[in-house]
Amino acid sequence: MWIGWSIGRRINSLPSGRAISTAAEQDPNDLRTDAARRVRRLALGCSPRAALEPLGCIYRHAGKKLCSDRTTVYVFVLSGPPVALGTRQLMHSTAQPETPMRTKTLVLALFVAFLAAPLAGQAPATPADSALAACSAAARGKREAEAKSAASRAEQLFKQRIAADKRDVDARVGLARVISECRLPFASFMGMAKLSGDALELLQEALAIDSTHWSGRYSLAMNYYHTPEFLGRTNDAIREFERLVAQQGTRTNPPIYAQPYLRLGELYLRRKRTGDALAVWRRGATLFPGNQALRERIAEHERRSEATVESRPKPGAVLDELVVSASANRMDDTRSGTSVKRLDVLMTPGGAADLMQAFQTGPGTTRAAEGSDLYVRGGDPAEAPVWVDGARLFYAGRYESLHGGAFGVLDPAVLSGAFFSSGGFSARYGNALSGVLDVETLGLPDVSAGVLSANTVAAGGMMQAPVSERFGVWGAGRGTEGTLMLAMHNRREEFAIAPRSLEGMMGAVWQPRPGWSLKAVGLVDADESARHVSGWGYTGPFASHGSNRLLSVTGRALGSDGRAALRANLSASSRSSGFAFGVMDRERTDQGVTARVDGDVLIGGARLRAGVEAAAMDAHHTGIVPTSDQLGPGAPTERLAEESQAASHLGGYTEWEWAPFSRLGLVAGLRADCLPGEDTWTVDPRIAVAVRPGEWALRVGGGEFHQGRWRTRYALPDPGLPSGTPRRARHLVAGAERRGEPSVKLEAYTKTYDEYVPAGEGPRVEAGRASGADAIIRWTKQERLNGWVTYSLLRGRVDLEDGQTVPSAVDVTHSITAVAMLKLPYDLHLGNTLRYATGRPYTPRVDGELGPIHGDRLPTYLRLDTRLMRFWNVRGRTLVTYMEMLNTTDRANIAGYGFDDTTGERTAIPTFFGQRTVVLGGSINLR
Repeated sequence: MWIGWSIGRRINSLPSGRAISTAAEQDPNDLRTDAARRVRRLALGCSPRAALEPLGCIYRHAGKKLCSDRTTVYVFVLSGPPVALGTRQLMHSTAQPETPMRTKTLVLALFVAFLAAPLAGQAPATPADSALAACSAAARGKREAEAKSAASRAEQLFKQRIAADKRDVDARVGLARVISECRLPFASFMGMAKLSGDALELLQEALAIDSTHWSGRYSLAMNYYHTPEFLGRTNDAIREFERLVAQQGTRTNPPIYAQPYLRLGELYLRRKRTGDALAVWRRGATLFPGNQALRERIAEHERRSEATVESRPKPGAVLDELVVSASANRMDDTRSGTSVKRLDVLMTPGGAADLMQAFQTGPGTTRAAEGSDLYVRGGDPAEAPVWVDGARLFYAGRYESLHGGAFGVLDPAVLSGAFFSSGGFSARYGNALSGVLDVETLGLPDVSAGVLSANTVAAGGMMQAPVSERFGVWGAGRGTEGTLMLAMHNRREEFAIAPRSLEGMMGAVWQPRPGWSLKAVGLVDADESARHVSGWGYTGPFASHGSNRLLSVTGRALGSDGRAALRANLSASSRSSGFAFGVMDRERTDQGVTARVDGDVLIGGARLRAGVEAAAMDAHHTGIVPTSDQLGPGAPTERLAEESQAASHLGGYTEWEWAPFSRLGLVAGLRADCLPGEDTWTVDPRIAVAVRPGEWALRVGGGEFHQGRWRTRYALPDPGLPSGTPRRARHLVAGAERRGEPSVKLEAYTKTYDEYVPAGEGPRVEAGRASGADAIIRWTKQERLNGWVTYSLLRGRVDLEDGQTVPSAVDVTHSITAVAMLKLPYDLHLGNTLRYATGRPYTPRVDGELGPIHGDRLPTYLRLDTRLMRFWNVRGRTLVTYMEMLNTTDRANIAGYGFDDTTGERTAIPTFFGQRTVVLGGSINLR
């Protein structure tokens, strides 16, 4: 939410947010003065012209003047749709004030203060409230040092209250006001998005503590209510006010209980639901017959056949958060997860705006390869599946090779949420051994918006459009062609076919009634490339191609009081891939259909979840595959029979979540499955506990996890690679987390593997284990320099059937990622990402014979990426230009070695970005 107060002359005479809100909110029946009516119109939403209208002086009900006659108050709106930087998004301002002012002067406070004031104003002042008032006054007077000093004092006092009483919702609302009134005015341009998200998060956190706390939910609802409609929070506001109305029932004391009826009706009008608006106003007027505002609304709209819809502001640019599991932020979520926001995905240097690579910069993943595959705590990518709107993808990568995919297929521009867990995850997820990535796409769009982007590698765009108040569509597409980039770096001869791809996602959302929705999502993509490679006894082009198809239909139903929910999903997906290199020429197509139903209900102080799923899948193989690890002419091969293999999956779970005390949370679940490729049932118990003894949240969790033997990935026969597919893993995870500046999260884990089945040509594995620790330290509130550092320690071992114990295939002992983003003058931003990882184990060859199994390691992986970007205001639109340098130091990292048994020669296979690569591009938003 990007609304603030701008002041003309005599800024120090502007009344506080509490005083302004008192005139319009504390007594909504008193609308006799013109000034009060204008304030109320702001609260109900207005056009850009009205938003910039001078309000003049504000008077209290008793007639006391709150400002001088010469003071002019404006409202300044920063707004608009997502703007991609080639594949990145940023925020900018399009609505300009009628007097020339700098943006940092204009933005003084979020409406968190405005919405919370009528509630806070009714309670006696505390030392924390007094410190908040002091910092707010200093911020209005542009006294930065004084404001920051008082803000620090207020934050300390509010946090002390929270430490003393974890259910102090008012203290969290106070913290939100400190952020919006005292921190935001002096934040950097890019820091504003983070601060507004923190304020909103505090309100959500308060409700996580007590979901029935009226003032906390009212504050959150008013937060969404005052957000401009083009920011897409109207549906959230409707949902929260509907819950308040249901929670209140027929109670009429205190009188402020009339406000949800009034606000909800106004929100219904935004959606052109005149009948619903009149119905809720009439219900409110019956309960509150003395409320003049409700009577006025009913009388006004009964005279009209249709309500007049207020004009919508033209969209500019928005930097939305990618909302992820709150386990990194809330102690009452006992699951272990990683918090990554849309800002991280789109702004991380070298991340290529790739969701998969964004998660690789956080804890829990191993830098075992350069591409997009997720190697989670000693497991291979097949052990960490990816779901999209409840549908499981067979493979989520592009430009697949024998070393994995280079990039992911999911465009972050159309993703609204993601949950990633690297261990001890919920019983909701089956057929997964190491981790899960579950993403949700956009919901019903509120306004028409779009963006166009292009760089030296790709071009694309995104659009969203509401067709009616209950139906809307969105879509995104991009095409990649690497010829220009290769020519710029004299690498054209390196590829027989330059990397190229086309991809798109589309969605349609229908909301027939409050709390109900039906969403259809489609995904298509295709890619191909051919790179000259020397390895496995052959030199020539390694040609690969792949494509994904996905269609998912999801229905949701939410109880009016938010205590029960149901979701059903039906999806169909397919994955086709092919490799051609030397004597190898194979094709594989996987197809599957999945149906799933999940539900949860709040019973007393506990939440019960349950669900069932069923899937059918098949795989079709064709082509010629080698029967050894040599691919040169004359190497032995086998022609695959044109036949299909089929498998199925049936499973279900139940899970119970309970927080008996404010400092304690518990989740216990049980899952049963008949997995793909298996003919027996498995039963997996899982449990997690969280406790907060002080400022640190402590968590411990674990259980059993099973996965079927069915696999979609192809690998060359390798006699030096330990072989076998594990079907069971047992997790134990313990961690500690502290919020603040910097925030810190630590986790230690141990995982054992067993129930292996044969797979591959190398020595058989009977058992395996992985143990280690993950840590992240993150700075987000600094004025110019922010970022994070993650570290992962891993020790992976497998026991072979001949009695040997050797390092596992992804035993990368140390992984470090450091991200730093620096704000420079003239709207310039400089970012750097440094990645370091210990070399992965491999089996050497000595005189053409196998050496010790995994007796050597690849060279250390080290890569530095740099990006410089600038914002431009072009006729009210934001143009973003950037230059990104991947592998700045030009380090020749390698993906592996190929061996020639005839000559004994070892050939290094370079990574995709094994040379320095520069990408130039930009984007502009559409209105």
